Amino acid sequence: MAYDLSRLFADAPRHFPTSPLYGRLGTVVAADERLLAIAAQAPAGRLPTNLLFAAVHWLLLRDPSHDLAAWYPSTGSARRPDGDPGPAFTDFCLTRRPELVALMRRRMVQTNVVKRATVLRLGLAAVARMTDEPVTLIEIGCSAGLLLRFDDYRYDLGGRTWGPPASPLEIRSRWEGTGPAPDLGPLPAIAERVGVDLHPVDVTDPDERLWLRSLIWPENREQADLQAAALEAAAADPPRTIAGDAVEVLPRLVADVPPGTPVVVFHAATRIHVPADRRDRFDEAIAAVGRTHALFHLSLEGSRELGPVAFAARLRQGDTAERMLAITDGHVEWMTDPGSSPR
Repeated sequence: MAYDLSRLFADAPRHFPTSPLYGRLGTVVAADERLLAIAAQAPAGRLPTNLLFAAVHWLLLRDPSHDLAAWYPSTGSARRPDGDPGPAFTDFCLTRRPELVALMRRRMVQTNVVKRATVLRLGLAAVARMTDEPVTLIEIGCSAGLLLRFDDYRYDLGGRTWGPPASPLEIRSRWEGTGPAPDLGPLPAIAERVGVDLHPVDVTDPDERLWLRSLIWPENREQADLQAAALEAAAADPPRTIAGDAVEVLPRLVADVPPGTPVVVFHAATRIHVPADRRDRFDEAIAAVGRTHALFHLSLEGSRELGPVAFAARLRQGDTAERMLAITDGHVEWMTDPGSSPR
């Protein structure tokens, strides 16, 4: 995937709307050829902005002794100075360049935003109104598989609640639609659930969990706390995940599901990370499921018509027309109905 790196980083204030720090640092990188050269080490299909910022964050979380930590609330040593973080960021990146490059080449942008489970639950509630059969759930780009545990979580949307009352993890999203919030239940029975990822995250490995933490923007403490709680629960009973490219793995998974039975294929903020020259194959692999099974394709992805902040939750049954279920921000902090104008 080709990028105009300078422009990409210059647009950081729009792409990181809840991180003023990353917005400021994006303009720093955009104006410095040395920093752009480091960002250029991101492999194809991995967003250089997210990957560079996460690699810096990971190193700071491990060792917050550098002056740059003073601008990062997540490090516990932040003093939130009013000055310019640019010089400290530049010094850190140039000093730690070999480590940053190694991290960027080895790691992936695979954030498990737990609030996206709200969209999965919304879509499955819609599926339950279309079929009364148990469904097989397959998540593409599952990372640590935290969304696969969606039915363990408690949800609060538009003044209504769903899920186990005793759940230690409650997901709250603001409903900003003109009418009442959509129903998040009842749900179909889940016959089997499995996640697919190029490099699934081991929820029992502290180093892997730290990488997931580094992918959350420094100011987003609530999101980090939610992820930590979900990881703790998942570590006690890790979800089933399979390593590999969905284009190759999906046909093998579906072959083990009795023909004709319902399969829900779900992905959230995943397609953007698929290299442009492979997106047609990605789409075709999902569509092919519908040739042998009752396919429900559920997605939460950005789109040009919605702009850089809003995402669309969409559901397609087989080869019928796709319908939009809701509009959200990328982290599902808010949700609104499909007829609303994105922010």
